[in-house]
Amino acid sequence: MDIRSLEVFKAVAIEQSITKAAEKLNYVQSNVTARIQRLEQELGVPLLYRSHKKVSLTPAGRELLPHANKLLYDFEEAIEAVKLSSAPRGTLRIGAMESTASTRLPLIFSQYHKKFPQVELSLYMAPTVDQVSTILEYKVDGAFVDGPILHPEIVEYPVFEESLVLITSFSPEPFQLESILHEPLLSSFAHCIYLGRWQRWLEDNGYASMKVMEYGTLEGVLKCVENGLGVTVLPVSMVESRIHQGRISCHPLPESYGKVPTVFIRRRDSYMTSALSQFMELVGITNL
Repeated sequence: MDIRSLEVFKAVAIEQSITKAAEKLNYVQSNVTARIQRLEQELGVPLLYRSHKKVSLTPAGRELLPHANKLLYDFEEAIEAVKLSSAPRGTLRIGAMESTASTRLPLIFSQYHKKFPQVELSLYMAPTVDQVSTILEYKVDGAFVDGPILHPEIVEYPVFEESLVLITSFSPEPFQLESILHEPLLSSFAHCIYLGRWQRWLEDNGYASMKVMEYGTLEGVLKCVENGLGVTVLPVSMVESRIHQGRISCHPLPESYGKVPTVFIRRRDSYMTSALSQFMELVGITNL
């Protein structure tokens, strides 16, 4: 078994096609097939179900994939460690929630790119639960998530504190809670921690939970609220411009429900590259 064969196996697993994997790796198709067959012979088990148009992983293939991801990640880190110099270089993969990616990261990414142009930055945007999975599977180097995480394999560093607000369509009239309780509570994804805080406040104060409606993107959610379809709960940092423009009204959540820490996480056993350490220092993390 060699690293190249694991790279081929991972590409086939992602693309679900030997042909597409060959194109992605710039290999001839027969080379990809031969490497997969050799890997199956070495392990003594089939790794793929093969059909005319696509392939899928067998149970053994699904078992191998996370181990292959870790081995490839460690291999890349080893190369990075050998090449390490005073100037960060290589690829830096950062994960973030959409709220953080849209409000906090543009300036950080811009400053980092100007300072370290040899680093190739990439962003993976997803909710906290998905970001934790990508960290554990070595798919990103670090991620901004709602904290705390409290996972034994993850190190977390506090970076921001968000203040949550209930967002309604604009109205000059005094806010009446009862007027919005039967409206949909809009979200761009399932299991949103911000909506969870609001729902808990309602339950703790004797109100029934509001019905949640998923609406694809945060921009779509906010457009719906502006036009009188439902309400939502988000960090105030995300909607400051809309508040000043008079497009929405915002109502702060009580502090015990409305303060949400954002933490930066990485795998405890991952190698701290120069590119990552410089990024964390730029964010304000000094206890590396």
